[in-house]
Amino acid sequence: MAKQTFTTGQVLTAAQMTSLQQTAMGGGSTTAKTTSYVLVAADAGTVVQMNAAGATTITVNTALFSAGDTVQIQNVGAGVCTITAGTATVSTSAVLTLKQYDAGTLYFNTTSAAIFFAVDAADAAAAALVLIKAPTTFTTVTDTSTSFDGVFSSTYTNYIIYMENVNSSTASNLYFQWRVGATTQTGANYNYYNLLYNEAGTLIGSPGGSSQTQSVLMGLDTSATTSVGRCVMYTSSPGNSSERQNYNTLTNSQSYYGTTGGTYKASIIPTGFILSGSTGTITGKVSVYGLAKA
Repeated sequence: MAKQTFTTGQVLTAAQMTSLQQTAMGGGSTTAKTTSYVLVAADAGTVVQMNAAGATTITVNTALFSAGDTVQIQNVGAGVCTITAGTATVSTSAVLTLKQYDAGTLYFNTTSAAIFFAVDAADAAAAALVLIKAPTTFTTVTDTSTSFDGVFSSTYTNYIIYMENVNSSTASNLYFQWRVGATTQTGANYNYYNLLYNEAGTLIGSPGGSSQTQSVLMGLDTSATTSVGRCVMYTSSPGNSSERQNYNTLTNSQSYYGTTGGTYKASIIPTGFILSGSTGTITGKVSVYGLAKA
């Protein structure tokens, strides 16, 4: 129930009593949001629930809430939602980034200072590896790609991208490109190497390329029954424009294994990435993890 001012002798309706009971038990009325949102005074005593595919923020400003007010915040969308201090101060012992199905409560000590109590705050603060994006399937064919936006931010310096069940029915390369917002970085700025070996230990992959418009992550063979592969990709400093955007991977399938790596020469701050295929159709599943800063 949203915060209200009651008067002496006022008679509450059954609906009001039910709503008060829900709020007292940690529930209450919910306002659904699909884009970044700035809290308003009417949010006191309610649940603000974010549901967005990309990264969003919920901003907290001063002079809207009284001491003792609370606002519950939930994130049910795939995109990371970050609790952001606007003109108010927000303190926490946990992280202020909520991945999918994370939640917490803002408690206002004063009109300008709040504490965010995250669900399982101790675990969130201690975790060295934080799931940013739950396993998500992708399908990519020639000239058609699958993007993963809103997965990188300054919250983490390093990320691990895990690709599993990667499959192609044709001899195909899986390509990678950075994205900034909703824009794919297609400039000729990708330098990469690609060391791919067969079961006999013979080097069969291309040595790499410079000033390319995309970067090769892994190669797949011509048999759908043997081309299932995995790729663990480590990327550093995606939130820092003063450093080059680098990545290194380990890949393997039932026929091939090897390593790839690359760098992007231009100054960008990526917020996501996109996968594409050279030929045929490639399918798989992607998870993204953030490595907590020391």
